Amino acid sequence: MRNFNFPGRSTVHAAHGMVACEHPLAALAAIDMLRKGGTAADGAIAAAAVLAVVEPMATGIGGDAFCLVAPKGSAAIEGYNGCGRAPRALSLAHFAGQNLARIPMDSPHAVTVPGAVDCWFALLARHGRLDPATVLAPAIAYAREGFAVTPRVAYEWDVIGKPKLARNAHAARHWLPDGGAPRVGAMFRHPALAVTLEDIARHGRDGFYQGRVAEDMVASLRALGATHVLEDFAAHTGNWVTPVRSTYRGVEVCEIPPNGQGVTTLLMLNILENFALKEVGPVCAERLHLEAEAARLAFVERGRWIADPDHSNESVAHFTDKAFAKSLAAQIDLTRAATAAPAMRTGDTTYLAVADADGTMVSFINSIYHGW
Repeated sequence: MRNFNFPGRSTVHAAHGMVACEHPLAALAAIDMLRKGGTAADGAIAAAAVLAVVEPMATGIGGDAFCLVAPKGSAAIEGYNGCGRAPRALSLAHFAGQNLARIPMDSPHAVTVPGAVDCWFALLARHGRLDPATVLAPAIAYAREGFAVTPRVAYEWDVIGKPKLARNAHAARHWLPDGGAPRVGAMFRHPALAVTLEDIARHGRDGFYQGRVAEDMVASLRALGATHVLEDFAAHTGNWVTPVRSTYRGVEVCEIPPNGQGVTTLLMLNILENFALKEVGPVCAERLHLEAEAARLAFVERGRWIADPDHSNESVAHFTDKAFAKSLAAQIDLTRAATAAPAMRTGDTTYLAVADADGTMVSFINSIYHGW
């Protein structure tokens, strides 16, 4: 039992299901699906859809999704890579013609075909029990009737989102009511998003990748100079994958393989395994230093090697190689920080996990990759 004289949370125990989620409205939506007889998959998608409404700075139907599923607690874990692809007409020659060495983050060329909605329906088709209208009902209700903006969301909306959103008239119209970000506790409504979610609930993935919604996305992107066409959206599909596995102090850890970046986490853990972390406090300079240095080394490898396997033959086997991790750990100086550590910030990804009464567990990421 934890010491009640200090901040923290006690462990949670339950008999019929459990949800770990960063927003209470999303967690409640997932619990509601379990109470209706739904599975962990139904709960995960209900929560992800609600997060797409109430945490717009971090996720949305315009993002990607990734999930790991342990059916009825089985060790035969499945993964789904719901990462979007670049439009078919985009090429290196296209960038060369525009004298672009890098794609600016605010460029329409940085927009891939969103993979989240495809992932939602792939997971529901294989592991869900409820109909999509039931699963998406909470998100539709919050979009239409409104939700109270929480402090963290309000901060991200104002400080990070407002400058970005103001540069695009369509974004400002939807996300900056009266020209500003909503304050803490304000009720925010998004009726246009509610209509889109209703299309998705009624027509499935075709309600997003074809018809009115797809036509609107393509028209908006092409007006900004993008190369997207309707066929890019209609043809999109993610894929079920075999997770990459490693261990951390005897505990098996699974991640989505590349082009997913999850193997970076496995490398971080393998580096940290070389240090006696139990001998230092959970929040102290030494612990934070080791974790920051492990992250720095792993992110360097991520930048060098992780790519789309459909267009690269590079192996990432060394990410789970304990000997390689040990060689990286030897580079960490316990007395000083290394230079050129990558800049890192949060606010652009959501994570949740759901377990149901049958023991099925879903680990789920819904992300827009960069905030707003």
